[in-house]
Amino acid sequence: MSKPDAIITKMTEAIVKAMKDEPEAWAKPWAGNTELPNNPATGTIYSGGNAFMLMLFSPDASDPRWSTYKGWQKLGAQVRKGEEGTGILFFNPSWKNDKTGKWSKTMPEGPIKVNKEEGWRQVGVLRGYSVFHASQCDGVEKYEQPEVSDFNVDDHREWFQSAGADWEEKPSDSAYYSPSVDKIVTPEASQFHTIEGWFGTVAHEFTHWTGHSSRLDRAQYNMFDRSGYAFEELVAELGATFLCKMRGVEIETRPDHVRYIKSWLKALDNDPKFIWDAAGKASKAMNYILDNTTDRKEVKV
Repeated sequence: MSKPDAIITKMTEAIVKAMKDEPEAWAKPWAGNTELPNNPATGTIYSGGNAFMLMLFSPDASDPRWSTYKGWQKLGAQVRKGEEGTGILFFNPSWKNDKTGKWSKTMPEGPIKVNKEEGWRQVGVLRGYSVFHASQCDGVEKYEQPEVSDFNVDDHREWFQSAGADWEEKPSDSAYYSPSVDKIVTPEASQFHTIEGWFGTVAHEFTHWTGHSSRLDRAQYNMFDRSGYAFEELVAELGATFLCKMRGVEIETRPDHVRYIKSWLKALDNDPKFIWDAAGKASKAMNYILDNTTDRKEVKV
């Protein structure tokens, strides 16, 4: 088994075990501070499956800092002897010319259409790397929680509205996105027990919204295809989690997430890459929303 496959399998096995052992407590990856895992040595904010992987295996959810062995050394810290790293994946792009057999580490110059006609195509290579959490190192500066401004519903509402979605808040007992009419409907903020719960629900439905054919063109789930439905719901839940992290909002799991666990488990048994792929699409959804809203935060992949 290649290292990338081993990393994905390890994550899948850990998730399956957690879901089977404590399905009601399946909130570990969502807990902790309101920042996505990041690398203080490079400034990288981890995304997709890597972000989920590091949230899942974090020894201290209150600190989001991870880096390689050499990365920590550059910061004047030292990974303690005997500490085990956590595997993440990095997509290393290269280009191959099928007509000449030549390879290039940089994208060939010229229009993409011409390059394709000349035989060039991108070939992605997944490589595995080990990173260590700040708590596994000596000489690391104490982590300072970022200052979070008071939660203002109107500010967050205006931020969501700036994405340009057809969104209606109304007295209701359900939240949903309708692909057929491309519309989001959520209960009013006053109906939620917490404002954070309102934000997470709205973020969940906005993540669904990104899947429309006019946006990220995610194949909309089929109500009669349970695996497709489970996949899209997992994308939406992870997308909401990532948005909460980026917007500095305390995360509350949706009260209905437990009912999806059985379908997620079935899908995970059939395809170990199920959750990795879902996390990747969730990151793309998050970036789409961030790119189309005000106060865009830079996300380094």
